[in-house]
Amino acid sequence: MSVSAYLASESTKKLRKEKGLAVDDEKDNAQGLNSSDAWLLPVFGSAALLSLYLAFKYLDREMILLLIQVYFGVASVLVIPPVVLRLSRMALGENVLTRWEKQALVFSWKADWSKPDSTRSLAKTDFRLDRASMVLGAVVIGLMGLYAVTRHWMLSNVIAACFAIQGMMLIQLDSFATGFILLGGLFLYDIFWVFGSSKFAGESVMVKVATNFDGPIKLVVPRNLCDAFVALREHGWSALPAWKFSLLGLGDIVVPGVFVALALQFDQHLASSRHPSISFDRFYYQFAKPYFTFCMTGYIVGLITTMFVMHVFQAGQPALLYLSPSCSLSVLLVALARGELHALWNWVNPATKEAPKETKQVATADKKA
Repeated sequence: MSVSAYLASESTKKLRKEKGLAVDDEKDNAQGLNSSDAWLLPVFGSAALLSLYLAFKYLDREMILLLIQVYFGVASVLVIPPVVLRLSRMALGENVLTRWEKQALVFSWKADWSKPDSTRSLAKTDFRLDRASMVLGAVVIGLMGLYAVTRHWMLSNVIAACFAIQGMMLIQLDSFATGFILLGGLFLYDIFWVFGSSKFAGESVMVKVATNFDGPIKLVVPRNLCDAFVALREHGWSALPAWKFSLLGLGDIVVPGVFVALALQFDQHLASSRHPSISFDRFYYQFAKPYFTFCMTGYIVGLITTMFVMHVFQAGQPALLYLSPSCSLSVLLVALARGELHALWNWVNPATKEAPKETKQVATADKKA
């Protein structure tokens, strides 16, 4: 819920601008996802999944895992610090670590190029590295080193959770139509690669990749916790059984997560429309949230259903087979019950509207004869 609330804060900033209120100066990095992007995601996902499957099948597995480990080590240094900072603001207040964030190293560089009409375009890029990010980066390097040595599943879960949170912070849906397309497309994608792929590959491509991919791209939970507690109580640490894990891919968290966030943003839009006097700030969420509440409930119900079916059949399940319908139907049913289906379908997320881009052109003083 907290991550979805953060995502909706981008919509809050748009509402504050519309009301002429002050907004914070934190840089917006979220990228809008439209219907064209949503159609293509299952295609790109299929290409990436099949490539990994073929790599594990025909190339040296240890070399692939080493490359994956290096990649996630570098990515973690870039991903985890901003996630920790943003969640700290939500939990402890907007001004937490403000002093450290003001102490920063700034790297700037300019790029320019000449055009045939003797006009030159200038582009300036600034890279800011504050003290908080540097300290957290050092902590992350230590964390990744510990994970590389121990490969402990709890450390993997912490890193994977940060990647999932960052994914939800960076992606925003522009409308519910896009959300339904995304959930529907990945619903079919999940079913095909878990069940249908065995028809031509002789095994489940999704399960094969997920079980061979030793990296923080999934959350794992031991299935035999009860057996472990019994063995620990009766025979001590030496009798602990080998862990048997159930796993949940990050896509099964991020994709429904951005849809849940969209539901919260729509609740916020309705609250702003019906109560113009509300003075939204970045972390103001004291308003009715029927769409968010039911969508989040639908996600939890879908997740429980996934775990139950997996336990009954003792086989991997495509989580989006249950999560996509539960999230989509929960929102649609609320809209039908409240008579807001037309408003929901036509609403466009203001956080995805791009600001006009300014292009700075400088005419050169000399021209060729």
